[in-house]
Amino acid sequence: LAEIMNNTGSIIAWDIYEERLKQVDENAKRLGINIIKTEVKDASIYDKAYDKKFNKILLDVPCLGLGVIRRKPDIKWNRNEENIDEITKIQYQILKTCSKYLKDDGILVYSTCSILKEENINIIEKFLEAEEFEIVDISDKVKKDFKYVNEKNTIELFPNEKHDGFYIACLKRK
Repeated sequence: LAEIMNNTGSIIAWDIYEERLKQVDENAKRLGINIIKTEVKDASIYDKAYDKKFNKILLDVPCLGLGVIRRKPDIKWNRNEENIDEITKIQYQILKTCSKYLKDDGILVYSTCSILKEENINIIEKFLEAEEFEIVDISDKVKKDFKYVNEKNTIELFPNEKHDGFYIACLKRK
């Protein structure tokens, strides 16, 4: 993101694990990027200090990771039905909490490396029913031959021999 922004502006990166943030800091330094500030923070817990502070938010939420099973085949042995219920509660809470940090004209991107509807479109539809948000039309933002935009105007990539699986929804306030 910082490269796309030409290292101008500012980015705040949150994670609950300090080690992951150290990796972000190391990669930013290696790339000569100085606009990223990292903070150990649980995005599911509301913090009034960030209310309507951000123009854009990227939520790469924790997920079951079934979209990267090609690279991490052990995932299938470490997941069960209870995991779906647990992770979807966390995902929804992060989405609901962080949506409050978005400015009125801002854009929020929700992303997982999972292919389960429970973690993806079901979360988004539940959120849209409860909040004053809508899905952004992204058809003009992707290549004409990009075949992964579905009828709900979200992106669903299913894993194959060329790429991992992902889900992406772009949202804005109504």
